[in-house]
Amino acid sequence: MLKNKSHKTPLLAFAVVAVLSAKAFLPDEKPDKMPVLLDKQEKSLKAFNKILTVLKSPRCINCHPSGDVPHQGNDQHLHLFGVVRGAENKGGVVQKCATCHHNENNLYSNVPGAPHWELAPKSMAWYGLTDVQIGEALVNKSKNGNRSTEDLVNHMSNDSLVLWAWKPGKGRILPPVPLDEFRKTLIEWMDNGAYIPTENTAKK
Repeated sequence: MLKNKSHKTPLLAFAVVAVLSAKAFLPDEKPDKMPVLLDKQEKSLKAFNKILTVLKSPRCINCHPSGDVPHQGNDQHLHLFGVVRGAENKGGVVQKCATCHHNENNLYSNVPGAPHWELAPKSMAWYGLTDVQIGEALVNKSKNGNRSTEDLVNHMSNDSLVLWAWKPGKGRILPPVPLDEFRKTLIEWMDNGAYIPTENTAKK
C-alpha cells in the first residue's frame, strides 16, 4: 500500500505542473466581443429613440399620414378645406399643394412653405404606428424610397422639406431635438449599427 501511494503522489504533482505549464504557453485568449456589440446596440437604440421623438413630432408626422388627408397644426388635426393626397401625393386634381404652399413660409398669411412641398407616399406612413412599426418602415427599402441607411441619414439631414421642420413659421412648435443635435444623433445611430426597436427592445 505504501509503495502504491508513493507512486501516485509524484504522478499527481507532475500532472498539475503540466497543466499549469500548458496554460502558460497557450496563446492569449481573444477578448469577448459580446460586451462591445451589446454596447454598440445600446448606443444605437438610444440614438434611434431620440430620432423617434422628432419623427413623431407634428412637424414630421403630419406629412406622413396613413390615410389620404394630411394632418396639420400642433394638435395634428386633419387638413382643412378638403385637402387630399391625390394620385402623386401633391394634392387633388384642382387643389394642388403648391397652390398654397410655395418654396418658403408666407410671412403674411402664415402658410408654411418649402421646396417640393408634398406628402410622403403611403408606404412611408408613420401616423398611428408603434415605435417598432415606424422603425421597421424606416429601414425597409420597399417603404423608404429604396434608401440605404446612409441615404436615409443623408435625406433626413439635408432634404429641404425635412429641414423646414426647424423653421416652420410663427406659432408652430419645433421638433424636440435641435437640428445640429439631430444630425449628430443620426450619425451615431448609423455608426453603431443602425439598430431599430423590436418588441423586446422597445421602451415600455
